Amino acid sequence: MGLFGRAKNLIKGLGTLAEPTVQYYNVVCPLGHRVRGQRTEGYQALRCPACGEGVFVLPMSPLPEPVAPTRSAPKHARAAAAAPGAFVEEGPVELHDPGEVTVEMAERSRPADAEIIWEDDPAEADEALDDPNPSAEPSRSAVSEPPKERRRETAKRRPPQAEPAGKRRAGRRAAVEEREVEPRKPRKPANRPLLIFALVGLLVVGTIALRTWRNRRQQYPRVAELGRVEGIPALERGDFDKAYQLLSAAKHAVDALGGRVEGADEIRWAADEAAVFINLVPESLEELLDQGARVNPQTWASKFDDYYKGGGVIFDSTIKSAPDSPAGRYELDYLVMPLGQAVNFRGAGGARPERTARIDLDGFELFKLAEPKVGDHVLFGARLAEFQFDADEGSWVVRLQPKSGVFIHHHEALEALGWPTPTVPEPSTEPGSP
Repeated sequence: MGLFGRAKNLIKGLGTLAEPTVQYYNVVCPLGHRVRGQRTEGYQALRCPACGEGVFVLPMSPLPEPVAPTRSAPKHARAAAAAPGAFVEEGPVELHDPGEVTVEMAERSRPADAEIIWEDDPAEADEALDDPNPSAEPSRSAVSEPPKERRRETAKRRPPQAEPAGKRRAGRRAAVEEREVEPRKPRKPANRPLLIFALVGLLVVGTIALRTWRNRRQQYPRVAELGRVEGIPALERGDFDKAYQLLSAAKHAVDALGGRVEGADEIRWAADEAAVFINLVPESLEELLDQGARVNPQTWASKFDDYYKGGGVIFDSTIKSAPDSPAGRYELDYLVMPLGQAVNFRGAGGARPERTARIDLDGFELFKLAEPKVGDHVLFGARLAEFQFDADEGSWVVRLQPKSGVFIHHHEALEALGWPTPTVPEPSTEPGSP
C-alpha cells in the first residue's frame, strides 16, 4: 500500500466515532417499587408504572465504565454474557435489555389520595406518548410513564382540594420517625432496700405479737385462777381496788379461753360486781335530786355528765309492776324524794312530795333476762345514764345504762359498806333458776 493509502486509512480511523456505551438505572419509588431501565443523555422524570409515584433518573455518565475484575466469572455469569441480549450486573443491581422496564411490586398498597407534583414540562411526556412512529424504539420517558387514560382516571379518582401527597407523606414519615425516636420514659428505680426493710419490720412485729399472744394465752389459766382465789375474797372484805384489778383481768382470761375454766361464771359475776363497787357515786340519789332542783337544767346536765354519769348505784327494793301488769313495764317500789321527807310517804300517812324521781327500767337488760315477778325482792347494782326532769310527767327520771346491771351476790361487800344483810334472796339469771 502506498503512502496515499496509508494516510487515507489513518484519516478514516480518526474520523470513526466510538460506539456509545449503554447505561442502565435501578431506582426505588417512594412507595417501595423498584424500577429498572436505560439511562438517556438527559435526565428523566418518570412515573412508577405500578403506583404512579414520581421517580427522578440521572442522565448518562460521561465517565468511562470501571474496569472489570480479573477474576473469572461464574459459569452462570459467563453463560448469561454469551447469550444474545444479555447484560452485566453492577453489584447487587440486576440490569435488563435496553428498552425494557422492570417493576418489583411491594406488599404495601398505594394510598388512594397520592399525588405527585411535576416541575418539568408535561408537554415532553405527551409528545413521547403521541409519537406517530410506532416502529421506532420508544424513548425511556415514554416507556416508563403510564398512559394518558390511566393518568386521567387517577386524576378523576382524586378528591377535590386534596392536600398534596408530598406534604401528607412528609407528615406520615415525621409521625413515624417521632414514634420511633421518642424515648421511653425511664422507669423509676424501685426502692428495694426500703421495701425489704419494711417487710423485715413487719415480720419482726408479727413474730413479737405472735409470741406475746402465745405467752398471754399460756398465762390465762393462771390469771383466771388468781382472780377466783384472791380477787373474790378481796371483793367480800371490801378491798374493791384489788378486787377490780384481779377480777377484770380474770374475766378477760375466762372469755379468751371460752369459759373452759373452773368457776368461770362466778369469776364473771364477781368482776361485774367489782366494777359497780369501784365506781359507786359518793352521793345518794336523794342528794342528787336536791342538787338538780337548785340549778337550771343546762348547768345540771353539764355537772351530771362531768361527775356522776357512769357512776354506780345499788338498789334494794321489790318489783312493783312487770310488763304483764297493767303498767306494762318494770317498776320498783322505790321513789326518790328530797332529803327530810319520809322514805315511804304512804306508811307515814303524809302526802306525796312535790319533787320526786322514779327509776326508769325501759330497756334494762338485767330484768329482761331474769324476768322477775311482781313482789320479788331485788338487790342489784347498775350505772347511771341520765338524771333529768321530764316536763311531760312533771317529775324527775333516773335512767340506767342498759347493759350495766348485775345482781349482788356477795353480801359481805355490802356489809363492808355498812348495808344490812338482805333476808330475802334476789332473782338469778342462771339457766333453770326460779
